[in-house]
Amino acid sequence: MMDENQPLVSIVIPAYNVSDYLDECLESVVSQTYANLEIVLVDDGSTDDTGVKCDAWAKKDIRIRVLHQKNGGLSAARNAGILHCNGEYLLALDSDDRIKQDLVRKCVSSLEDSSADLVHFGYSSITESGAHVNNHPDPEAEGDELLLLILSSKLPSHSWQLLCKRGLYDGILFPEGRKAEDVATTYKLISRADNSVTIPDCLYEYRTRKGSILSNPEKAVQYYVDELLAFREMIQWAKATGLAEYVRAVQNSMVHHLFFHYKTELAAHSEEGIEWVSNQLSKELRNIDSNSLEGAEKKKAAMFRNGSLAFCYRFGNALRKTAKQLLRRIRRVSK
Repeated sequence: MMDENQPLVSIVIPAYNVSDYLDECLESVVSQTYANLEIVLVDDGSTDDTGVKCDAWAKKDIRIRVLHQKNGGLSAARNAGILHCNGEYLLALDSDDRIKQDLVRKCVSSLEDSSADLVHFGYSSITESGAHVNNHPDPEAEGDELLLLILSSKLPSHSWQLLCKRGLYDGILFPEGRKAEDVATTYKLISRADNSVTIPDCLYEYRTRKGSILSNPEKAVQYYVDELLAFREMIQWAKATGLAEYVRAVQNSMVHHLFFHYKTELAAHSEEGIEWVSNQLSKELRNIDSNSLEGAEKKKAAMFRNGSLAFCYRFGNALRKTAKQLLRRIRRVSK
């Protein structure tokens, strides 16, 4: 039963060809212990029966509204949903994921008790086999510290990992036609909040699926392009704040991601990927004072410049591959 004295919470759910997961997702939403919800489903031009399921759910629950639009991608669907929200608070939810039954209640209570604009919470990664891996954020990570952790990628930039005042999204849109849309957006929301809090509980269940973007060499490079663009925008934003620690954090994070992609492409023997990441690393490292890099990234930068990093990565990849083969043989023999 809805309590109209509770603040209205909008939940935006973009949906594209997720017929196998949509019911489970929506069941987790409509069964929330916090009832005063506005659920905005955005059918992003699905070619399966996702749109039909959305309409069926809207008939079952008056809190659900459905928007049907031509396929424009995740960012376009999120933006459409956000622009149609009326709630005081907003949560972005992916349609193949689930939320714990008390997520909204705990988040709203935390926001109201602390007079905060934004709450950040933990999540569980769920594999297709059903295995759970919990990701608990530091409960002390609030305000400027939370922002610095996001800028430095010590915390992931998931847009669904926060519930915030709807007003924080005013003038902020997810970049349409691009990947890595969360990297380009979440830090803006956190920086705009006058006060933010963290709940260490894992309240969100993130589903990992096979066939990800990064498993396809061609799509992976496009993701790298968009991610690097997001980091360059973030660096410009950080410079505009005049805070050197923000600039250092983002630069270090950008280089960290490029080194990770370099290692991945070397393992995949993708000539296109190796060339692209190598060229971008060379370009970015020319523009960054090596003294501003920290820890491992500073060492990797020196090794990349003298040509030894690729050898170390290839050697490490070969060792890991050999170790996996040995483990498989041991398991077969033990059976």
